[in-house]
Amino acid sequence: MAVRFLSACIVTALIFGISGCVGLVLPIATTTSGVLHGSAQDGVLSFKGIVSTTQRLTRPYARSPIGALRWEPPQPLLSNEVRNTTAFGPSCIQQFTFATQAFIERLFNTPPLPENEDCLFLNVWTPQDAINVPNKPVLVWIHGGSLQFGSGRVPEYNGMNIAQNHGIVVVTINYRTNVFGFPEGEELFPNNENLGYMDQDLTLKWVQDNIAAFGGNPELVTIVGESAGSQSVAQILQRHSVNPPFRAAIMESGAASSTISTPNFTSFDIFAKAVGCNQAFPGPERLACLKSVPASQISTWLNGPSGLGFGNVVVDNVTVFPDPYQRIKANKTARVPILIGANQDDGTLFVVGDTDLATFLQGLLGSLVTVDQVRAVYPGFTDLEIIPLVFRDVVFLCPAELTTTSYVQSGITSVFRYVYGAVFADLQLFPNAGAWHSTEIPEIFGTFNITTASGLERTLSTTMQSIWTNFIKDPFTSPALKWQKFVPGNNTLSLARLAFTGNVELDNVVQPSPAGLDDGPCDNLWNALLDF
Repeated sequence: MAVRFLSACIVTALIFGISGCVGLVLPIATTTSGVLHGSAQDGVLSFKGIVSTTQRLTRPYARSPIGALRWEPPQPLLSNEVRNTTAFGPSCIQQFTFATQAFIERLFNTPPLPENEDCLFLNVWTPQDAINVPNKPVLVWIHGGSLQFGSGRVPEYNGMNIAQNHGIVVVTINYRTNVFGFPEGEELFPNNENLGYMDQDLTLKWVQDNIAAFGGNPELVTIVGESAGSQSVAQILQRHSVNPPFRAAIMESGAASSTISTPNFTSFDIFAKAVGCNQAFPGPERLACLKSVPASQISTWLNGPSGLGFGNVVVDNVTVFPDPYQRIKANKTARVPILIGANQDDGTLFVVGDTDLATFLQGLLGSLVTVDQVRAVYPGFTDLEIIPLVFRDVVFLCPAELTTTSYVQSGITSVFRYVYGAVFADLQLFPNAGAWHSTEIPEIFGTFNITTASGLERTLSTTMQSIWTNFIKDPFTSPALKWQKFVPGNNTLSLARLAFTGNVELDNVVQPSPAGLDDGPCDNLWNALLDF
């Protein structure tokens, strides 16, 4: 264990060159990114980002991806400087597409977080007893946000509660999003497209190189993500087939999906002209122009009425592959235990305002299916009820089924699958929300609103946190009573329905169910379209 304690005044003198101070005793960790000066509170040590004495922002794991390094693979930051890591660094540039901007920002960016293109920060929380009792399991959290927005500093992702209650080291990260991280530009194809994924990989290397300095065991790392972060975890599994830098993975509302191998550069071309780079053809001259455009100008366009959504991944057969399920079955992916699932109402957030089934299906799937085909696999539901179910199934639930089935067929036995169904009054932030997308996160991190949460919600938070950390500590054993390892089909009760019907205690939160209870539309329609 490399964390030690040092007087705050000594640290201040080292960083700022002053003397004669009297201060608190603060934790120090020596890493490849420098000698990090953190903070201590309630038995937890935290290290939250780095600000250098020259006021130039630098990260614990990568050089600034700005100027000449914009749209380039991340470069590791190696330093032996003393650095203050007691405050979060800024988020990466965020994109909230104009049509739904007010609604999404109210849910996920209130109050707004500071943003900067220079943003590749990570944060670490570790139990204070890791100084004397090291080799703790490690949770690396990858945030969601449609690959367009999100940050490791979001208050709901604060790792203090998990570290304090369960003796686990928690790491949260930033990675480049929207056009900065997933540009889909012709000049960048194929090697410099999925830059946000490269940032994630560099983070995992940083964890392997440095987590022992915080009392963590690099051999006991579990990667965890939600939504686009969960899809990121699925892609990480795809590209780390040999000696993966993690032991297990948890995927919340997101999984691998088949991907069209032909990129579409249209949005990037429109973006280039919109910010003043009007070269006749894509190439080095246009790219140089785009690298000189201020990030603030790009942000204004991204979030303005003419801005286009960026967040599509590009098949490069290095960071993204077109055929994830076949790769799993062929043992070309990381062969580690996985816990994966979706929320019962994962679709409601994304279809607010959609009332016509035919129009909705055309926007989501074009001409791939007809209204009659869809109605046939949701008997007894009205069109208005079918709309959020379709979104949930196509984007979240069916990919989870395809992923788990593929892993089991490949011979991986430690596969745990769930559907989360808890509904609490204080979380109903829009009509018919239900157990909506991302509402499990504050329960797992223990960051729910203590002023509005009911007693059942408080209990469920303790339960969900125990389930997740049980898996992180031992991913080969059931994380809760009555939760069997997943077996596809209807012959076993191996799908865990979590917190349905008000059951929130660790000994009753799991309702064992056959997968077919939820997977009927997937098996009868959607899977054939998703596994292409």
